[in-house]
Amino acid sequence: MLRESDAELVVIVTPPMSHYPLALAGLEAGKHVYVEKPFCRRLDEANLLVDTAHSQGVPLMAAPSIMLDPSVDVIRGLITDGSIGKVAYANVSSNGVGDAEPGYYERFLRMTAEAGIDVLRRPDEKTDPAWYFQKGGGPLYDVGVYSITRITGLLGPARRVVAMSGVVDPHRVALKGTDQVKQIDVTEDDLTLILLDMGESRFVHINTGWIGGVGRGGPPGIVGIEGTIAESEGMVHLYRNNSEEWTDYPAEGKAWSIPSRLIHLAECIVSGDQPIVTIEHARHVVEIMEKTYVAARTGQAQEINTTF
Repeated sequence: MLRESDAELVVIVTPPMSHYPLALAGLEAGKHVYVEKPFCRRLDEANLLVDTAHSQGVPLMAAPSIMLDPSVDVIRGLITDGSIGKVAYANVSSNGVGDAEPGYYERFLRMTAEAGIDVLRRPDEKTDPAWYFQKGGGPLYDVGVYSITRITGLLGPARRVVAMSGVVDPHRVALKGTDQVKQIDVTEDDLTLILLDMGESRFVHINTGWIGGVGRGGPPGIVGIEGTIAESEGMVHLYRNNSEEWTDYPAEGKAWSIPSRLIHLAECIVSGDQPIVTIEHARHVVEIMEKTYVAARTGQAQEINTTF
């Protein structure tokens, strides 16, 4: 396909462990490449992909493109103008159940129908959730990547990472696809707790896992010495310590969605502008995720060397 097609852009939406070799093949063929999350698994892979894109002179972008959400601009503006003073810490999370639940296939069909897609209608082949729980999958690279990307996009590159990680539930029973019971042995950590050192005594706590949880009120989002920023459904909330009052700021504009990243990349290719979602940022997130597991296994803080 790469040899014979005149396509200009390759979009990689294959299983995560195949992202790196396919992205490399696309870049070496001189194609523009977009990679679904995770960009890749290891920093050395990310370095080679970035270097290849630069040498070939073609755009390379990776998910998640959550920095395109209008709420990001609102929060960044509040931080920049000093509304909460110096940032002290933040709490963020990305949790789920790994899609090991009944009704997934029906939701899958509804979403594809709404998008005008009429393919992949064999649930026994197309909706097996086992990879979510086995080596190469797991919540850190599947959903934790969102929180890591967004908070570093708002507060800047991380300096160090400390983590604890493990398997809470070693056996899962999945009711998905054909709704037949499927037993899954969990071989990838299903819960990871991360502490990022952002420098200047700024710290971020991230939890990510296939241990779904709900709460009322929730923890504060980004906390500064003069106030707090929180969010809910398209609205950014600012609490000022001196007035003891909340102010609401609507996140105006079209909310981020998965398809928006391809529109953004295509527009940048046509205009020659640099994407807001930079590949250097994606590489930084890959290093954080890789070293999160190293920190958890060794019990030692790991230095983060990349920046963006």
